[in-house]
Amino acid sequence: MDNKEQQQERPMAEGEERQETVENGGEKKSRPNWLSRILGGEVLQSRAVVRQIPLIILLCFYAIMLVYNRYRVEDLMKTKTVLQDSITYLRETRIELQKRYQETIKISQIEELLDSTGVGIKAGPPYELSKERDKR
Repeated sequence: MDNKEQQQERPMAEGEERQETVENGGEKKSRPNWLSRILGGEVLQSRAVVRQIPLIILLCFYAIMLVYNRYRVEDLMKTKTVLQDSITYLRETRIELQKRYQETIKISQIEELLDSTGVGIKAGPPYELSKERDKR
């Protein structure tokens, strides 16, 4: 009993782990109280963690960039699908307009337009072929 009282009265030194003794059938087991060290902030004061702060900051920066890139790519993919739909719509509209244009402009309509101006179109070749010329 005297030994237990000394352990309870003695203050903990820096870096020393608090241990609890558990009696289990006359056997003593000790386990570190790591949860209280983490919640109390002792872990953040240790030298090993303080030396690694630049690395921790770098990893946090990379994590933020990873999340940002994910959202940026999703936004670009949405924009891409909207633009592709727009391109498809414009192609269909162009084809419809082209069909309408081709229907309105036929040879007969062009001929009528030219006749009204007085130019006219000859239906035949520019010169006549004769059998006599072919024999010579």
